[in-house]
Amino acid sequence: MTEKTPIPPEVLVAGLVHLLDVSPLSDNLFRGAQRPGGVGRIFGGQVIGQALAAAMKTIASDKLVHSLHAYFMRPGDEDYPIDFRVEADFDGRTFSNRRVVAIQKEKPILNLVASFQVPEAGLAHQLSMPDVAPPESLDDLADYARQRRDELSEQQYRFLVRPSPFEIRYVGVPTFFQSQATDPISHMWFRMRAPVLANQHMHRAILAFATDLALLGTALMPHGLRLQSAALQSASLDHALWFHDDVAVDDWLLYTMDSPWSGHGRGYNRGMIFDRWGKLVASCTQEGLMRVKA
Repeated sequence: MTEKTPIPPEVLVAGLVHLLDVSPLSDNLFRGAQRPGGVGRIFGGQVIGQALAAAMKTIASDKLVHSLHAYFMRPGDEDYPIDFRVEADFDGRTFSNRRVVAIQKEKPILNLVASFQVPEAGLAHQLSMPDVAPPESLDDLADYARQRRDELSEQQYRFLVRPSPFEIRYVGVPTFFQSQATDPISHMWFRMRAPVLANQHMHRAILAFATDLALLGTALMPHGLRLQSAALQSASLDHALWFHDDVAVDDWLLYTMDSPWSGHGRGYNRGMIFDRWGKLVASCTQEGLMRVKA
């Protein structure tokens, strides 16, 4: 299909759910589907989401993931499936721990550790959600790109207007359009384009996928560079995510991001994710390669 014959939102969302719903090969080995039409390097959020989904397949239904920590070792290749080997390191009454190795072409490409907990009551506090414009007043990222096509390379333009299961609306100028040095703070609303008819495990796997969509670009903002710049070599190095509460990825979520530091060819980024009523549902951090080519 093309832009003139758009893919229905329900089909796009179902495609992502299918992509993340790994298939069992044995009790502790799972295979992730290949993204239809994928070319080149696999998106890091896909590997994280599939690895988490594999770990979830080995966990009792009353436990939900509350944190994960992942290290990227090699780029994934869209031409091959990924196998996920899960080790059940610990199962207690309240907590469980899983280690996952993502393997492609007989080599590990990602290590992930995830911790799961039976939900319980406890002391509670949170930071307040930033006071930003609501999503209904903002442009969809793809529409924003179409209006400013002359500011983008052909590759950047195709990337931003490609069919996506996510609706994304930036507060202010999207990081993809930054060309002047500015403070490394960014706010982005996002949601799935159609209802996700799945349990909380899948909603959290999709959120894990989504947290890799824009975080790395925040560290580039003080340097006036775009993530897709030909002068830049970039990649995710590690990724950590904490789930604070249940999440509904088919309703608006505010992703507020900042970058306290960059140096030595790396950029460090932080993110907080709020639901539209101001509840902090997740937090994440990521360090990425941001090497300027000679």
